[in-house]
Amino acid sequence: MNPDSKITMTRGDKILLFLYEYGKGEKTRVRYEDIVAGIFKKYPADFHLKGYPEYPDSGDLIHKPLYDFKKKGLVNAENKIFSLTDRGLEQAAQLVGRKSGGGGKTEGRLSRSTETEFSRVKSSEGFEIFVSGRTDKLSDNDFYTYLGVTVRTPKNAFLGRLETMIAASDELKKHESEAMYKKFVAYHEFLVSKHKDIVNYFKNG
Repeated sequence: MNPDSKITMTRGDKILLFLYEYGKGEKTRVRYEDIVAGIFKKYPADFHLKGYPEYPDSGDLIHKPLYDFKKKGLVNAENKIFSLTDRGLEQAAQLVGRKSGGGGKTEGRLSRSTETEFSRVKSSEGFEIFVSGRTDKLSDNDFYTYLGVTVRTPKNAFLGRLETMIAASDELKKHESEAMYKKFVAYHEFLVSKHKDIVNYFKNG
């Protein structure tokens, strides 16, 4: 019996779940080859080579979802070694909750990734400058620092960080009764609007 037969999961869901279980809920780095072998062992019907059900598919069935997850900020990838981000861990944990009949994130509480990003940004020089009203002093470097990237960050990693910060801002919008959360959202919107050229460069480059 398929261990996940009680719920409907996409191939992408199964990849996230595999990474989560492989790392026992931690940000464990996993080689691509180990993902291919492990995911085929767990879900042979979904990840076999077309026409050859006894062999794993090492191509787009796994490769494309992994790099899509990187662009969404769910997975880190470097030299074909992958690990879940905080957001990836949270999404995978929700899949585990669905499997066991439990719920997702507790209502009214920030996710771990948003708490982490809020704490990081709140202590940054750029945020302090923004809160003080000296927005003319903010530079490209403050935008890169806000995202947690550099000018040399690869395209997909940049887009993943952007998606992570968009998600954090969207979550904090639900808690705008907190003054500092409201300022974070305003800072996010200001930076993204001011630096549309940088965003477009990475999106279209």
